Amino acid sequence: MKNTQNIFIATVFAASLASQAAAQSKRFEIDNQKLAYRNIASIESVADFETFTGKTNAVSGFITFDPTTRQGSGKIVIDPAGIDTGIPARNEHMKGKGWLEVDKYPQIVFEAVKVQPGRRDEYKVTGNFTLHGVTRKIIVPVQLKYSPAGPANKAAQFEGDVVRVTAKFNISLGDYGIVVTPQVATKIAKDVTISLSTYAIAK
Repeated sequence: MKNTQNIFIATVFAASLASQAAAQSKRFEIDNQKLAYRNIASIESVADFETFTGKTNAVSGFITFDPTTRQGSGKIVIDPAGIDTGIPARNEHMKGKGWLEVDKYPQIVFEAVKVQPGRRDEYKVTGNFTLHGVTRKIIVPVQLKYSPAGPANKAAQFEGDVVRVTAKFNISLGDYGIVVTPQVATKIAKDVTISLSTYAIAK
């Protein structure tokens, strides 16, 4: 009887510890309303005769993160219709047929499936990246800085805990069904750089 009681107590204690560990994982949502201007997603093309960067603040999604175990997941969504390269005609070309085709593919998405912590705020994140209707698994170097609620957060207009996520990686447009023809190859690179800097607030 005593052994049975001990097993029961140990089981309850283990379940309690597991529950506490799970409770440390927090969900952070990207602020795409009041502080949307602080979120920046960009695509950079460096070709022989032209270099340009398209930027947008239209970033949404969520991040789940445990500051203790440094594990998490998340989904980040970019609206390609909001990308601005600085030239209206080029904007329309990028969003049109044969390129991003935003009417047909209204979202660029990265969904994390595996997180490998590195030094300090550094992580190696494996995820599914979807562009132009094509999804590929990629590995992205990410920096995630966790800031618990306090005076500094409040002064920056953030209520509660905050994470800042920054990432930068290269892709080949051809891998996503976007073909750079010889006619525009000197002005648009076949390989481009995707960058992200976004803030998410604990909910």
